[in-house]
Amino acid sequence: MKSIGRQLGGGLLLVLLLTVMLVGQGSVWLFDRALRDYLSNDLQRETDALLAALMPGADGLYLDLQRVSPDYQRPFSGRYFVLQTTERWRSRSLWDQRLPLDAEGLENTLIPGPAGQRLLVHSGRFSKLGESVSISVAMDYQPLLQAFSRARLWLWSLGGLAVVVSLLIQQGLLRRALRPLHRSRRELSEWHAGQRLVLSDDVPQELVPLVGQINHLGAQVEQTIQRSRKGVGDLGHALKTPLAVTESLVRQADLDAEAKQAITAQLEGIRRQLERALQRSRLAPESQAGKRFSPRQDLPWLMDSLRQIHGERVRISAPENAGAEWPFEREDMLELLGNLLDNACKWADGLVRVDWQLSGQLLQLQVEDDGRGIDGADRDRVLRRGTRLDESVSGHGFGLAIVGDLVEVYGGELELQDSELGGLAVRVRLPVSRR
Repeated sequence: MKSIGRQLGGGLLLVLLLTVMLVGQGSVWLFDRALRDYLSNDLQRETDALLAALMPGADGLYLDLQRVSPDYQRPFSGRYFVLQTTERWRSRSLWDQRLPLDAEGLENTLIPGPAGQRLLVHSGRFSKLGESVSISVAMDYQPLLQAFSRARLWLWSLGGLAVVVSLLIQQGLLRRALRPLHRSRRELSEWHAGQRLVLSDDVPQELVPLVGQINHLGAQVEQTIQRSRKGVGDLGHALKTPLAVTESLVRQADLDAEAKQAITAQLEGIRRQLERALQRSRLAPESQAGKRFSPRQDLPWLMDSLRQIHGERVRISAPENAGAEWPFEREDMLELLGNLLDNACKWADGLVRVDWQLSGQLLQLQVEDDGRGIDGADRDRVLRRGTRLDESVSGHGFGLAIVGDLVEVYGGELELQDSELGGLAVRVRLPVSRR
């Protein structure tokens, strides 16, 4: 699943990189064009000065070197010229390098110069005293190219820094903008755990319709659950009396023993299914925000109740540090733990041990005893409602079946394994929140 933050960050990174490249390279290019235009005017003035240094002589025009800038006399000075009339004059600074004389105005490209220089050349054709004059003036552009390279490096470095800072600011603003979504997600987990019934509407304006629709849907689901539970409960209670009357009539009817036994078995099956439906209708952890199960307060009370039922024959061991509340309905957990501990006390020789581990995602509960345990072939049978492996032990055989219903409702897992104490170990895993 793609992350919104990564998509927005990737898009911003691409836009910023393109912007930095265009601005960095474009600004250097524009400054280079502007500087060449400026230097063209300077070279034009040098050309005019050389043209003015041509003086008439007995054999025609000659170049008066006294009127030429000293920069042209120093080798590799960065200032060069070539002048041609009927004769050719070259600046001493040019040494043995050539300059083009067949162009007009500023050259578009730089040409190689002496000592690895790059020359910007301006050429022109003129007429003086009836003679044709060609002049090319050049200057070293290499220092400016190096300055442009440094400027480009600085621009890209500052642009890269601006990209990093912009991404950090954008991600910070994005996390701040998405904070209400994270809060709504936590509230949904609390809603599932039964700790709230509606989401907070303190969200940005764009999320108000979404939160409103979720709250509206939650209210509808709550009404449906309540109607369903009420309907099942009403039906169960309405059928209990006719069922009891039918059982009484069967006992009083003049039927043979085999027929009575068959009808009684069918009625008992109907009663069990009815009780199972009533039990499941009460197990609705999402239905309302009720009180949480607190091991520190509720477990000692439950253990005392079991000691009164089973006497001093069985000792129940539990962790001394009860820990935090369980994020489940108190009544459901009392039902689950009560059935597990009661079943363990019935079969234990003298010791029952209960332990659990609670994390942010899962509750792992274990109840074990030191009795004779249950064979692997019989473990599936005892999870069926009403199944009892030993008729000498009191009870109806509903305990583990009720535990199985609770575990199923909460989307958990139930396992029967061998205990280190020698008896049966019942392990229950309940997810704290389903995502």
